[in-house]
Amino acid sequence: MFQSALRKNVVAPLARGFSTATNGGKNNTPLIIAGALAVAAGSYFIYNSEAGVYAESKDESDAKPRPVAFTKSEFTNLTLSKVETYNHNTNQYTFKFDDPNAICGGPITHLLMVKATENGLIVDEKGNDVARPYTPISRPDLAGEVVLLVKKYDTGKISPHLASLKPGDKAGFKGTFPKFKYVPGALDHGICVAGGSGITPHYQLIDHALSLKDDKTKWTLFYSNVTEDDILLRKEWDALAKAHPDRLKVVYVLDKPPAGWTGPTGYISQQLLKDNSPAGSEAGEAVKVFVCGPPGQVAAIAGPKDGMKQGPVGGVLKELGFSEGQVFKF
Repeated sequence: MFQSALRKNVVAPLARGFSTATNGGKNNTPLIIAGALAVAAGSYFIYNSEAGVYAESKDESDAKPRPVAFTKSEFTNLTLSKVETYNHNTNQYTFKFDDPNAICGGPITHLLMVKATENGLIVDEKGNDVARPYTPISRPDLAGEVVLLVKKYDTGKISPHLASLKPGDKAGFKGTFPKFKYVPGALDHGICVAGGSGITPHYQLIDHALSLKDDKTKWTLFYSNVTEDDILLRKEWDALAKAHPDRLKVVYVLDKPPAGWTGPTGYISQQLLKDNSPAGSEAGEAVKVFVCGPPGQVAAIAGPKDGMKQGPVGGVLKELGFSEGQVFKF
């Protein structure tokens, strides 16, 4: 009975998400998940929305505040220490913190706002600084640096700018901004649907969940791309699936597959979801679907977002019988 109440009341989206702008205000209200949740999940998580991650531990004596590299009230300039080419249109960027002991902080499934500081600011038609949201692929408690995986869009504002940076250059960061509050053990099954660079929040979520020994949640990832070369974090996903065969299944979907490709092709369809994961009303309240990708894909799979709001469930997931409480759109 307690587990049922836990699933209903604590697995929920935070009140607000962020796309390209923030409210700039501070929120110092601590979110403390402990006590009864520690019994249910086998661990505790202490988090303060301004100060970031304090600890994730089984022993309360280990909970020691750690310095956080930035806040969400103002931008902090970080130095680019390394750029690695990932594929034909994506780079991996490592930005170092001034304090080597500092961490990114924030909960799992958070994002950072990033803006230009080198070679002139990038502004919109009203003269306001342009910033874009990115989900780190590094863990929140990684000391000394934060790692972003960013696909360059020629028509974009910030991704081409990041692609022009060299080690030693700087970019402005503000955050962290929570997206979904994940509680270990509250779900039986998580279904992730991703397209292109929309894979990053799914990686942050699943990588974290699989690292928790007492979290038994099972995961299925459906990841669509145009070509095989477009698949991001493939080595990482394959390694996670190999290490956790009973908890993670990865389904790659290609629009233009190479010769000999044996996986699904085309788009992520209703039948593909139904054949490879728990479906809709039959799945129960402890199954949740997470969606992130190009707006067209999100709309087709789950219905369009309503600005910063989730919007009603539509598309394939509605046809499968998923309710609004079972779907979260990053």
